[in-house]
Amino acid sequence: MTNTLPVVGAARRWLVLTVVLLCFLPAAMDVTILTITVPTLADELHASPTELLWTVDVYSLLMVGLVLVSGPLGDRIGHKRLLLAGLAVFGAASVLCATAPGPQALIGARAVLAVGASMIIPATLALIRQTFGDGRDHAVAIGAWSAVAAGASALGPVAGGFLLQHFWWGSIFLVNLPVVALAIPTVALLLRNEVESERQPWEATSPLLSIVGFLSSAYAIIAFTHDDVEPPEVVLPAALGLTALVLFVRRQRRMTHPMLDLSLFRLPPLRAGVVASVLPVLVMVGFELQLVQYLQFAEGLSAEAAALYLIPMPVAATVAGPAGGFILSRLGRPGAGVPAGLLLAVAGYVLVASGTVVPLGLALIGFGHGLVQMVASNLIMATAPSAQAGAAAGIESVAYEAGAGLGIAVFGTVTTVAYRLFLPPGTSSSPLKAGDSPETAQALTEAFHTITWLAAALTLATIFLAAQKAPAAEAPAA
Repeated sequence: MTNTLPVVGAARRWLVLTVVLLCFLPAAMDVTILTITVPTLADELHASPTELLWTVDVYSLLMVGLVLVSGPLGDRIGHKRLLLAGLAVFGAASVLCATAPGPQALIGARAVLAVGASMIIPATLALIRQTFGDGRDHAVAIGAWSAVAAGASALGPVAGGFLLQHFWWGSIFLVNLPVVALAIPTVALLLRNEVESERQPWEATSPLLSIVGFLSSAYAIIAFTHDDVEPPEVVLPAALGLTALVLFVRRQRRMTHPMLDLSLFRLPPLRAGVVASVLPVLVMVGFELQLVQYLQFAEGLSAEAAALYLIPMPVAATVAGPAGGFILSRLGRPGAGVPAGLLLAVAGYVLVASGTVVPLGLALIGFGHGLVQMVASNLIMATAPSAQAGAAAGIESVAYEAGAGLGIAVFGTVTTVAYRLFLPPGTSSSPLKAGDSPETAQALTEAFHTITWLAAALTLATIFLAAQKAPAAEAPAA
């Protein structure tokens, strides 16, 4: 590989970071921006609950496999070229999403959007690593990337709510176009391109196995909530998904040039970063989807009112990375950010579940998850050798998107099951119809409180899972 980017002066490095974060912002927001449009899509596109769940979830689930192609591809063709290609695809797909005539077309357009995002996300991480190398500035840059990741995920429903209040639902996708139009020429003029001196073999089987594995597993989880579901509809996709994932792991371990370099998992700090990325993202994204549906279906809030309700989360998540990183570095224990952030998030979930000081609870959730995301991203990217920046970016992207995709499926399924349990005897209703009567609204309220307690429990469990790796993770994080 050629040498790291020959950056001239500190000012240029921070300008590169600003441009990279601008490119990353819409891709990160689109993970969650669609969640607040669920009532609108159900009404205007006549989408079923299953179609709505797939519309939201297909974006993250497809990226789990696609980043396996795009991350190492950036090492081969250069991450600047990968980023430019991703921006072009992302912009075109945004137009397709905004003009989709029905739910099936929207799901397909969201799949194309995932192709573009799967190029953008690992390219931005790898460009940060190449530009800043190691050391304090790299940690600051990763903290900024993590702040955008956490803040944009929490900001998605807020931005979507304000757009829906004043425009039609397709505007939540067209808002990407000005960012893409500004980013493409800026990237072309400012960034330099790097390529690997040795070309690695290319193959399609690994990403295909990954996509089949995660999509089939998610289908089984979602199908569990269908009315009159037959056992084969759940068992067969689950078996297919698990088989595909097992074959994927075996294939990666045996390949000379794997697409997901599992040898990097021998590094304890990187393993700690993955644990601290997957589970908290799963919890936060799944919880946020159910929160916006609860606010609109059970509480009867408009899209704009629900967006205002959510504001403490993105604000706190955005400031968590820089502020938390500064405080932890001053204390000399940056690795403490994971348990500290998770404990703050647990406290926030408890406050929301109990209905006590809910705005404070949402702020604690946002800050806690933002802090954890910053530390986890730094562990993953700073631990891997520079020549494997693309592979490390792929791992970071897979961890984030796998958590988001599975979180939407799992929390959506648990909410539906809990909602049915809390319905009065003899009542049959979908959560999308929870606003039809006080009884159904109360059932959705109880279901939401149940999944909020589940979020607190899973976050608390993550503290113990990550704590087993904390001693090894401490030194590289510093």
